[in-house]
Amino acid sequence: MNKKFLSAILFGALMVSSTGTFVSCKDYDDDIDEINKELTDLKSKLSDLESKVNAGGAYVTKIESVDGGFKVSVSDGTSYNLTVASAAAGSKVVIDDKTGEISIDDKATGWFATTGEGEEAVDMTPYVKDGYWYLYDKTAKEFVKSEYKAAGNAYAVVANGICTLNIPDADGKMQTIQLPTTSAAITGVQFINVGNGAVEPTPAYALNYGVATKDNAKWDGPKGAITKDQLLVGTIEPLTLQVYPSSADLSNADIKLVGSDGTVAPVKVTATPFEGVITKAASANGLWNLNIRPDETVTDKTIADAFKAETGNYAYALQINGNILTGYASKVTPTDKSTAGALAAADVKYNAEKLSSAKVPFGETVTLEFDGTKAYDAYLTPKSASELELAGVTIDGKTMSFTSTEKAAGKTVKFTVNFVNFKGETGTAFDITVNFEGATVDPEAPVAAVKYTATDGVKPIIIDLGTTFTSLSAQTATALAAVTPTWNVISIDGKAVATADQSTANGKFAFAMTQVKYYSDLKADGTPKTEVTAIDNADNLKKVKYAVFAHSDYQATAALGAYVLNMKFADASGNELKKVVAPVTISVPTFTDLFTKVTSVWNADKTVLNALLVGSTSADVAKQYVMTNAFKSVENSGANWNNLTLTPKKMSISGTPTEVATYAKVGSILAMADALLDDNGAVRGNVTVDGTYLVKGKAGLKVEVPAFAVNFMSPFNDAVLNFYKGGKVADLNVAIASDGKGTIAKVEGAAGKEVGLQLVASSEKVAVSNAMELFGVKNTNINTDDKFTFVVKGEGVPAGATAKLSDAGIALEGMTYAPNYSATLEMTVTALNGIKTTITLPMTINKP
Repeated sequence: MNKKFLSAILFGALMVSSTGTFVSCKDYDDDIDEINKELTDLKSKLSDLESKVNAGGAYVTKIESVDGGFKVSVSDGTSYNLTVASAAAGSKVVIDDKTGEISIDDKATGWFATTGEGEEAVDMTPYVKDGYWYLYDKTAKEFVKSEYKAAGNAYAVVANGICTLNIPDADGKMQTIQLPTTSAAITGVQFINVGNGAVEPTPAYALNYGVATKDNAKWDGPKGAITKDQLLVGTIEPLTLQVYPSSADLSNADIKLVGSDGTVAPVKVTATPFEGVITKAASANGLWNLNIRPDETVTDKTIADAFKAETGNYAYALQINGNILTGYASKVTPTDKSTAGALAAADVKYNAEKLSSAKVPFGETVTLEFDGTKAYDAYLTPKSASELELAGVTIDGKTMSFTSTEKAAGKTVKFTVNFVNFKGETGTAFDITVNFEGATVDPEAPVAAVKYTATDGVKPIIIDLGTTFTSLSAQTATALAAVTPTWNVISIDGKAVATADQSTANGKFAFAMTQVKYYSDLKADGTPKTEVTAIDNADNLKKVKYAVFAHSDYQATAALGAYVLNMKFADASGNELKKVVAPVTISVPTFTDLFTKVTSVWNADKTVLNALLVGSTSADVAKQYVMTNAFKSVENSGANWNNLTLTPKKMSISGTPTEVATYAKVGSILAMADALLDDNGAVRGNVTVDGTYLVKGKAGLKVEVPAFAVNFMSPFNDAVLNFYKGGKVADLNVAIASDGKGTIAKVEGAAGKEVGLQLVASSEKVAVSNAMELFGVKNTNINTDDKFTFVVKGEGVPAGATAKLSDAGIALEGMTYAPNYSATLEMTVTALNGIKTTITLPMTINKP
């Protein structure tokens, strides 16, 4: 199955050859509710559809052709519009479930797409290419171009209980998405390696056999007595198959192995639910065992060549209910084992593990495996019937299975293995030793999941153990109290922890596994109250209700994640007496949980920080903005500025990414760089800033800082020039003498009686003269106007007119001697940070 849901929708215009105005994948008459909202994120919706079908057991009930694409309706009542504006609805193809005849746009074509035995097993499902439907020609044994034109490159085919969507991706490569149309339909499969949980792309169908050299009427094993020349096919290890959707039932499915030329393998395939244990934490959902046996057509004379083609063994695909669901990659390899060595004790295992190291569970039925390359049949008998009876163990007839009661816990028993080889000869029986697990109580006690948010004010993790220990019997409590429990992380984010990775996994948890204490109750505020100081006696153990992990700091390698902890009691021999499984999810707060924005320095929607650089006598300091003016830590959050790192992004200047600001933790300083200013001293634009906050400084407990913009502003950003007269701001009138000279006086006088010109910026004031200094800015000397510069502009102002600071204010020269004409006084100030600001003041020129 090709499940590329995300890439399947990345094409320019979705044109669908769907199943017409209405095609019922199943005969449903009920309408579904219309979806009012146009889907804007097809990736997300297809992923959701995949989850419902493959994990949730849902199936497709309708496909409808709609403008721009098609609409898929699901059995849970939801529907999905898979459309792109400007695309047209496509033509339709339906394959009749009974006859296999193909209809296109409601017209029978006389072409058929069927499956079956021999030639009929060839997949004849039509497809679209070059804008036309290609149909299978049985005579030519190939697909041929038909006269039926398709509306687009994407199309849907309904057949054998499956809706197959064929959709090109962004590169034009066709992607196939299969969706079931009934609850029993199977859309995809994959073989699983039970040993490591990995997908098996080419599983091997090993077929060990031999031919009996003589009668063996005395053999009374599971496969019965043996006659001379009987074909003896060994016990085939079942293949483990995972099906999609997981709700699909294979128990009555029609399962075959089919070659690429349509040849069906001479085998019988049955499926039974998988009940074993998958290692590496692979999902057990939808797992089945496939049991494969040669059918009645295979004999001792034909088995060696029964699965061969002209050039080698057939490569088979798995076909379920008429649908080919795997590639043609697996071979059945018969192997004559008549000369194999004798079965021995080391060849008998439990769950693929040697009995010398394995411990089998008690209180249930256990089946042992034997090496199928060395024996045709085998069964168990008691080594000592009395021993088995005392241990509560019963052999399940003449099989390799036995059932035990709780009496078997911690016991060791012996069995005798009886077997015949691939010649039909009874081999020499041998003994095996089986060790049972030593649990004397329920081996696993799950407890309520814990959700924990790591903060700088480190709080304990409290696991509610419920009645796990308080309900123990005195006998069980005594047994458990005799051993010291251990804690370990057994999975992180759903992935099992391998033994070799145990130390690393434990180090990722918030606290060390040794930082656990036990309590009998909690305070009213939910914090631990009464500690149970020792659980090495039954009375104390039965008081325990809470396990508490606590410390003043997190582990150095602590990290976020969904953890599953295992508290295990085991005896000196390693027998597991009891375990407690505790899910603990560790998260971090959001940035807004830690810091809040100071409204007064942000724009209306708080996306842009107006960073006012208030100035200093130091040019470097004049470029700095203290970020504690922009953010305040949320009360009781424990937020620590030392754990915050802000990252100003580079700005593209003339096509080159350039650093335009820096951040220093010391002092929480965000500073503009000289490159932020253009050649005219203007700020090029806002600086984008994001960052991270590390809870308690731990790299694995990272909080992302949402990006925001910074507008660096000069302290003269709001500057104005005010001319006072009689203590009030008044219009500026300047008298020009006949020599073209005049003076704009600096402000002087007591409060309320001021007269003259004054500069006001960031609430600071200064008289305008050659002695003026504000925010560390002053002219180089009284004769050089370089930081504060003035010009007079206007239609009546001569080109050579000047305005220069003096001790009295501003001296004007070269002005026109004329009555009542208007002009503008323009001042440019260069702040210490390099930002230039221009301030203007209208003025009127008069004769004296």
